Order: sequence, then structure tokens, then C-alpha cells
Amino acid sequence: MIHLLTQLIRQHPEWLKTSHAALSFMKISTPASGAELGKGKVLLLVFEEGEIIPTLCVKTVRTYFAAGIIRRNYENLKLLEEGVRGSKFTQMFAGPLYLYDDREVVFSVETVCPGVRFSAEARGIELVMEKYIAWQSYLAQNTKKFQTLGQDIQLPILTQHGDMTPDNVLTSDKSIYLIDYDCAGEINLPGFDLFNFLSKTRSRPEILDSYYKQYFPRYFRSVGVHVKSYDILFPFYHEEESNRKAKKS
Repeated sequence: MIHLLTQLIRQHPEWLKTSHAALSFMKISTPASGAELGKGKVLLLVFEEGEIIPTLCVKTVRTYFAAGIIRRNYENLKLLEEGVRGSKFTQMFAGPLYLYDDREVVFSVETVCPGVRFSAEARGIELVMEKYIAWQSYLAQNTKKFQTLGQDIQLPILTQHGDMTPDNVLTSDKSIYLIDYDCAGEINLPGFDLFNFLSKTRSRPEILDSYYKQYFPRYFRSVGVHVKSYDILFPFYHEEESNRKAKKS
């Protein structure tokens, strides 16, 4: 596969910082790899000679039986990109470059999101919330589709990352990057990402409650919605979380 990948990259010099740079590869198995036959992804980070940060990320699977994981991840990433094309929010995600599928080997090629794993300190949470809410506000300004929950809750239909856990958020200076796109776009319930992220920060109950009270009103104001109490949405978020886990299992 390395030989095939190298040939493909050489055919697309625009993917690299230096078109003729010598390439090296680092293989990483995701935590889910090996848990069940064909489950989980394998990543190949592509480095150019002299660079300490990889230029490309290639995603594949151990067996072609699980090719749908790669195809879905790539199509979801394209959906995220289309929703912010031409805006400053394109930087929040990797760039989808290529999907290779010859019915025996499958892999996708993406740009690499720089940054380090999210740190659950107050200023780190504020940075993530600021950038994420700005993205959702942008989507809300460009949507004309709405959904009704219960009897009197009308919310815009907004693309969610779907698996926005602290492990899937990278931070760099004053920017954030969302990675892992298996569930992106499959959930369109506003506030789900917010709930999913905050609830998994491992904060003490009283701290977590203060985050809910601080960020949920701010979020809903930004998407142009008045909700009497975010508590009434929690059952819907829990249901979406169950659906998300079922899709990933």
C-alpha cells in the first residue's frame, strides 16, 4: 500500500509543501482497532523530509470488509467542508483530498489538523466553546430548514460533528480543530455536540452544571433560538447519544 500511496502523492504534487520531497510514513492504529474483526481505522501520517509536522493523513482499515468506515468518514468530511466553503471555518476540519477504492484496497487522503489534544482547563473550554459556537452561528445564518421537538420547540437543522468528545478536539494557539468524522452530519440536533463535549470533560457535577448554565444559553442565542430551559432538551440528547453509539458499534 505504501508504494501505491507514494505513486498517488507524486501524481498530486499540490498536496505537498515541496513537490519532490522525500517522504516517510508513520503508522498509527486507532484505539478501536482490533477490538473486533475489521473494526477501527489505521492511520498513516505522511511526513516530508525536514518537516516535524506531517503533511497528510491517510485513513484505511485492516480488512476491506470494513471499507464502509473509510467511505463514510470521507463523505462526512466533504459534507462538513461544503457547509463552510469559502469561510474562515474551513480551518476547523481536515481537507478531503482523495478517496481510493479498487474493491480490494480502500483509503482516504486528508490534510492534517495541527494542534495538541484538548486540555480541560477553564481557558481551554472557553476557547473550544467560542470557536464552536461561532461555527454553529454561521451555519444557522445559512439554513432555512427547521425541526419541531415536542409540542413547541422549533430548532434549526444544523450539521453537528456527532462525536465531539475532548479526544476529538485539537487546540493550537487561538484555533481549534475537530477530527474523526465517522458521525459528522448524521446528527442535526442543535446543542448535541455541546452536550456531548461538556459531559465528557470529566468535570465535577457542580462544575459541569455551571458550564451548562453558561454555554447553553449563549449557544442558543447565537443560533437565533429561545429555549425556556435547556433541561427539556437533555432527553433528546441522550437519545441521540444512544443512536450514535449504536452506529459506531
